Amino acid sequence: MNPLRPWRLAAQIWALALLTQAVVVLSLAAMFWMSRHPAPPNFMRLHEHIIRELATHADEPGGLQAAVDRASAATTDHFALFSRDGALLAATRGSTPPQLPFERLATLSRTERIDAPARVIVPLRAEDGLVGFGVARLQMSPPPRPGVSTVAVVLAVLAGLSVLLARRLSEPLGRLVGAAQAFGAGDVQVRVGLSPRGPLGLLGRVFDEMADRVAELLRSQRELLANVSHELRTPLARLRVALELAAESDPETARTELHLAEDDLAQLERMVEDVLRTASLDLASLRPGGSHTAMQRLRLDVAALVHRTGRRFASAWSNSQVTIAAPAEPLYVDGDPELLRRALDNLLDNARKYSEPGSPITLRAAAEGDEVVLEVADAGIGIDAADQVQVFTPFFRTDRSRTRMTGGVGLGLTLVQRIALAHEGSVALESEPGRGTRVTLRIPRARGELLPAQALHCERTAAQE
Repeated sequence: MNPLRPWRLAAQIWALALLTQAVVVLSLAAMFWMSRHPAPPNFMRLHEHIIRELATHADEPGGLQAAVDRASAATTDHFALFSRDGALLAATRGSTPPQLPFERLATLSRTERIDAPARVIVPLRAEDGLVGFGVARLQMSPPPRPGVSTVAVVLAVLAGLSVLLARRLSEPLGRLVGAAQAFGAGDVQVRVGLSPRGPLGLLGRVFDEMADRVAELLRSQRELLANVSHELRTPLARLRVALELAAESDPETARTELHLAEDDLAQLERMVEDVLRTASLDLASLRPGGSHTAMQRLRLDVAALVHRTGRRFASAWSNSQVTIAAPAEPLYVDGDPELLRRALDNLLDNARKYSEPGSPITLRAAAEGDEVVLEVADAGIGIDAADQVQVFTPFFRTDRSRTRMTGGVGLGLTLVQRIALAHEGSVALESEPGRGTRVTLRIPRARGELLPAQALHCERTAAQE
């Protein structure tokens, strides 16, 4: 999935807003310019020609009025002619001639802006200079100026598109806000459910994935609490019975029961330690930057650690046939020696519990590229394919008998996985029923030179062997 880039969404919204504003400003500017533009030239020329034709009858008082009446009847417009000193010579009957002082007439030209009612003023000149003025008052509106209707259509379309786009943005944003509010109020099952197309769809998908992870974490915590309470109940009940029998029985029986109680106490101690260690690693992984403050990082030789752990295990379980395969030269990693020892102990203990006595167990360490590989293999009962996908789940056990022979509470492989992740590594399991199991732990090799404190730790580790 492509990462969500908030700046892309912001850039698209800002670009759209700027484009909309630019179109509106340009449209308004065009309309203002058109409103300031002179009247269509054909109207000007037509009425100028009519006025000049009327002026040819200026020497005939009766003929001039008749000509004005004919022009008004033909065009339905009103005409008036004035002498150079502003005296009215003739005007359309029934109309009110414009009352224009001589100074005003002298400054007017035929390009005067046309308003409603529109006027066309024509200065009449002869060879010896200005002789008068003709005024036409248009009674019908001129045809629409070119471009105004187009701008109106553009604005209407732009308004419609803006509404559609606003709805397209507001609906997913509203669903995102509603889901976030519901999730914050405790409804961990709420999801946005947007189509994964576009930046908002990607944002909704990221939110849903986050909600899935949080819901899974809460579910795991509830299961952890339920399983811990269940697993504590069994050894505590056995302890109570053992103590009661020890108090009421003969010394030999009491010693036997107390010995069994000691095993139960060891199981409780190991389970509490595993739970606390797993919880501390989980909590550390959730901190900003993924810093694992629950572990220490030292430069250590895992080849020596493998030798030491294998010998200790073989000494504790003499009926197990353990083979150690590790190079003589150091294999350095930067990690927590106690956690890595605990991971190897858990893997060896699982191999022992689910194998027949005397069955071979192999503990191997090797370098593969930039990684160190730690491997524990057995020839035991193996794990069914259906169970292999759950073996790293807390408190899951392939052996449901829960007897003293197998022991454990199902946290061994879970803790191994958490330790691997804390070391920026990985763990994998391969198993076949009846033929054994192989668990492989991979950890990045150490980089850089040894610091003085790290070198001293390695020397002490070698001395302890």
